[in-house]
Amino acid sequence: MPLHRSLLLRLPLLLVALAPAACAVPVAGALSDADANRVLTALEASGVAATKEPDPENEARFQVSVAREDASLAVTVLNNEALPPAKAPGVLDALGESGIVPSRTAEHAKLVAGTAGDLERSLRAIDGILSARVHLAVPEADSLSPEETPRQPSASVLVRHRGINPPLAVADIQRLVAGAVPGLLPSQVSIVATPTPARARLAERELARLGPVTVTRASLLPLKLIVAGAAVLNLISIGLVLLLWSRLRRAQLSLETRLGES
Repeated sequence: MPLHRSLLLRLPLLLVALAPAACAVPVAGALSDADANRVLTALEASGVAATKEPDPENEARFQVSVAREDASLAVTVLNNEALPPAKAPGVLDALGESGIVPSRTAEHAKLVAGTAGDLERSLRAIDGILSARVHLAVPEADSLSPEETPRQPSASVLVRHRGINPPLAVADIQRLVAGAVPGLLPSQVSIVATPTPARARLAERELARLGPVTVTRASLLPLKLIVAGAAVLNLISIGLVLLLWSRLRRAQLSLETRLGES
């Protein structure tokens, strides 16, 4: 069968396969592989079909796209899940921003900010914790008055978690934060835990797969009808081509017979 005729016969199926990709819009970009996977998991858990692909504007980064009609719901889900996570500077990042002649106070402030950023990332890595903010009050030691008793450091932590109970006990969070700051006692760490109810997923938002395409169950029947219609059109096209080929073949044989008799 000629190549162009084969492509024409497969055109309906190609259009069905490419239709979801043509209407996809990115909802998160410049993500690491781990963050992109977390975004995918959160969206699919809420019944939003999503795909991960390389970000064309950021090398070695990924973006997550959803169908255009699901974009509003996807943004709402990501906001509720605090995704993608905000980048908090760590100790190495903070110290790397030092000036040519940094002051002792500036270096101390950057070290404290970097420690808080590292603690926030550690807390966010725990399954069930959506976001975490760590505020450290660490007085700088006065080298001019070593006899003076230094003030005790303190900390406050705001954690937003999924469900009613936090995935990590308050005492464990206190020990985690206190262990990162010299001289900080667990009793000096104040914890505020805010629960976020799990988002109820409607039955029609349950995801289903049809071949390589992932859609909601509410969209599964229309997609099946489209695929079935495309298959019927494909069969009709094949039948018409065979019928036309048969008629041309008979006409050719009839012409050859007449030429042979003459």
